[in-house]
Amino acid sequence: MKLLVINGSPKLEKSNSLRLTNAFVKGLQSETEVEFEQLDIYKLNIEPCQGCLSCWKRTPGKCFKNDDMAGCIEKLIAADVIIWSFPLYYYSLPGRMKNFIDRQVPTMKPVMKDRFDGKGNGKHSSRYDLSHQRHVYISTCGFFSDKGNYDAVRAQMDLIHGVGNYTTLFCGEGEMFPVPILKDRIAEYLSYVSQAGVDYVRYGTILPATRQKLDELIMPKAEFEKMGDSYYAHCEAKAAKLAKEKAEAAEAK
Repeated sequence: MKLLVINGSPKLEKSNSLRLTNAFVKGLQSETEVEFEQLDIYKLNIEPCQGCLSCWKRTPGKCFKNDDMAGCIEKLIAADVIIWSFPLYYYSLPGRMKNFIDRQVPTMKPVMKDRFDGKGNGKHSSRYDLSHQRHVYISTCGFFSDKGNYDAVRAQMDLIHGVGNYTTLFCGEGEMFPVPILKDRIAEYLSYVSQAGVDYVRYGTILPATRQKLDELIMPKAEFEKMGDSYYAHCEAKAAKLAKEKAEAAEAK
């Protein structure tokens, strides 16, 4: 299996979402031989798409921008499985990951085609045979649950891949992953994520029993919200104190 992980977090290796991804990959590796590569979007020089469509008109299949994206596209085309690992930002993808997706326009043909899945009113076919390729989306968010908070992400992926043609592993309470007192619960949860990787190799999907474990909250909603509210109240108080001290120091001059 040629596996490509797209890390879309600005936290890079400290990403909570990447901890999930690494656990999932561990499950994959326990079941099959994996040729693994990771692209850290926030380390790459990838400029925004300008919508000029030169990749369709002047140099078909090739963007005129001389940055890192051309090499990334080669890796995307070669992969059997692509894992998109990212935090949820404002109910959507981080900006640079969306930019990374936009820059894949050269892989598509300009000719319009009808679609029959009830999503959208048209599509473009790929320049490449990617019928073997599968996609997994793994993400954490700061809400107590993922339910309803990834609707915009799912809607976009339905349009890109087609309904049911990709796998998701979305997790709420992502900010709890680094909390020391929760290390045992986090280890338990990550073991279920690894099992999801095992399921994916064996069955091509995450089994309902595993999915049920993944859907369990890391900690009760009330406790999570209390802890989060207390933390940010502390941050606000600290910021206010520093601002006051700075103002008093300025007045004393």
